[in-house]
Amino acid sequence: MASWILSQQWLLSLVVILLMLNERHTSKYLGGSMSYSLWLMIPIVITINSFSQHLALGNDSQISRYIVNLNAQSAQMGEIITWQLIWALGAIVVALASIYSTLGNRFKLNLIPLKKAQLPIILPKSLDAFHTSEVSGPMLIGVLTPKLVLPSDFHQLYNRKQQQLILQHELCHYSRKDNLMNLFAMIALSCCWFNPLAWLGYRNFRKSQEIACDSNVLQQKSASDRLEYGKALVHCAQSAQHRLCIDTNYTQRNIMFKRINMLKDHRTVNRPAQLVAGLFAGLFMTSIALANPPTPKDTSKSVEPEIRIQPRYPISAANDDITGSVVLKFDIMPAGNVMNISVVESVPEGIFDKESRRALKQWKYKPSTNGTKDTHVQLDFVLDDNGKKPLNLMDDIEKIDVTQ
Repeated sequence: MASWILSQQWLLSLVVILLMLNERHTSKYLGGSMSYSLWLMIPIVITINSFSQHLALGNDSQISRYIVNLNAQSAQMGEIITWQLIWALGAIVVALASIYSTLGNRFKLNLIPLKKAQLPIILPKSLDAFHTSEVSGPMLIGVLTPKLVLPSDFHQLYNRKQQQLILQHELCHYSRKDNLMNLFAMIALSCCWFNPLAWLGYRNFRKSQEIACDSNVLQQKSASDRLEYGKALVHCAQSAQHRLCIDTNYTQRNIMFKRINMLKDHRTVNRPAQLVAGLFAGLFMTSIALANPPTPKDTSKSVEPEIRIQPRYPISAANDDITGSVVLKFDIMPAGNVMNISVVESVPEGIFDKESRRALKQWKYKPSTNGTKDTHVQLDFVLDDNGKKPLNLMDDIEKIDVTQ
């Protein structure tokens, strides 16, 4: 998985840059809702690119055979600590930080049920409202069963018109299931934690999300309503805070002033600009799909290996004088990395599987146009040259001794 994520970073970075440029220079012409919708390009183009890469893989049924000798073992630290492990640890740290930030304050909140009749708008039956003195602004918390949380002095802080507009903003989050979208965005950020553009993209995604709700609320609203909404935003900016969490928080300071500026740009939104942006997004996604068309594999050229990591002989097997063989199937991506590893057959079963897979994940081949699919390799684990001769688990195996 780590190799696949790394192979998608160039495309992810390109789309994020385009979306940030839009947010900075052209979003006022496209409007908040469309600018937010454009963020769907990220999962779409990643899916298209991955599917195209899968179709572009050639078929290769060649089977190679490698001898793993106990005398050739090396225990270098570089074989034990790989970049995949570093990536996994970083992803776990970011995910735990998000979970802590999301759930940390919830355990401290003393939520008091709020009668819906006390609110100036009608809430959906499935959305319960609460109030507490421990939040500074309205929040929508939870994913499967969201809850609306308001500050205890909500009615004193805002007049009735401001309350209506603020609650409509939170209901927009609720109807679009933005907390669920934030969960997916946080998972993606955890997987791409090493990419600075992923962090910038996440920040701009949340900004675009809030502006889209503002745009939805203020659609067809009068100038006086916009003025009241602007006053509410200014008041919220004084106590705003931003956390790495999935909850939607009306008072995130880092985007508050952008939202205030949006109130002045509502007249610049126009349909022709939206049409051009939609056509550009469609052409961009189409170009990604056509970038890796499935082509027949050139059987005259084989994919040559660059790096073969020697599997470690299991200590328990060596102590018990156990020898054996493992046949694995894998795909070689165009970039040369190995993916989709599976054990086809092993003798004795389960003894050498783990070390075989661990080593094969680190093999590297020379870059090729299409890569190969369903490549096989047999790893023979022998204690010495005079030991028991390994079995041929599959026919037509080319035997290659890679011991040193």
